[in-house]
Amino acid sequence: MLPPVKESLTPGRRKFRTLAWSVLVFNVMVVLGGAIVRATGSGDGCGESWPLCTDRLIPANPGLETVIEFSHRVTSGLAVLGVVAMLVFAVRLYEKGHRVRNGAAASLALLLFESVLGALLIVFSWVDQDASIGRMIVVPVHLLNTYILVGALTLTAWWSSGNPGPTKPIDPRMKRSLALGAVGLLVIGAVGALNALADSLYPAESFLSGVTEEFSGDAPWLLQVRVFHPLIAIAVGLGVAYLVMRLAPTATSRTKRLGAAVGVLIVVQLFIGLVNVMLAAPLETQVIHLATADAIWIVYLMFGASLLGEQAPAELPVERVV
Repeated sequence: MLPPVKESLTPGRRKFRTLAWSVLVFNVMVVLGGAIVRATGSGDGCGESWPLCTDRLIPANPGLETVIEFSHRVTSGLAVLGVVAMLVFAVRLYEKGHRVRNGAAASLALLLFESVLGALLIVFSWVDQDASIGRMIVVPVHLLNTYILVGALTLTAWWSSGNPGPTKPIDPRMKRSLALGAVGLLVIGAVGALNALADSLYPAESFLSGVTEEFSGDAPWLLQVRVFHPLIAIAVGLGVAYLVMRLAPTATSRTKRLGAAVGVLIVVQLFIGLVNVMLAAPLETQVIHLATADAIWIVYLMFGASLLGEQAPAELPVERVV
């Protein structure tokens, strides 16, 4: 198969491309910062005030938990400004209905919803050692929205790099396979969010003590559910790798490389997950585990976008005056 013809980028669109990829990387860093907030129990570091911290714009004489939570709020605010800037430039550089412009708009909407979910956790005190039903509902929803947000940012950056959009009509079997893989990764993420919450609420002193607690008859249900995450992650992860392997043989070399990267990352992630369980989920491996999960999601979406865009005709560059 011949490689797809990339769109010729004007100077303005080349700058936008740099901005889009930078915003994606920064948002992933914010996501990892949120994991640090949860894992360190710093969610109530600013009290119940939001968007202020301890009822102040800048907290006075903050402790470690306050510094961690306040830093996360500041970076989250910067992330919003970055996506707003991306949308403003997308509107100026791309015509109405262009996939890059739509992707930037979707990214901002998802990021604002992300902020609302984060505010709910604070306002209702669903932080630290809270084990309420509300928190157990919002946490996986928060994670799913984060994944979709990162996905929108990824596709925006991918398309702004001159890569073609999906062909029309799309092979329905290919579409179903890619959608199935995406849903599988989202399921792993949602279950993983509950698993991480269980690690925070009921930390194990060791691997053996953790297993004993999970199979104890009087263990909280969230702790009992924790045992299913590794099983689901292994089954679904290998399933996604198999789907990619089935789709990649007829693709271009670039798409094949992206597919191979997905497979490698899944294997690495399974190893990291094993280490995380054996070490009783320390902060460092939790962050690495989440970072690798984000990498799998991003590369998988790039693989799907590359596969779907291989037959698309090249587009003529159209740039508006800034």
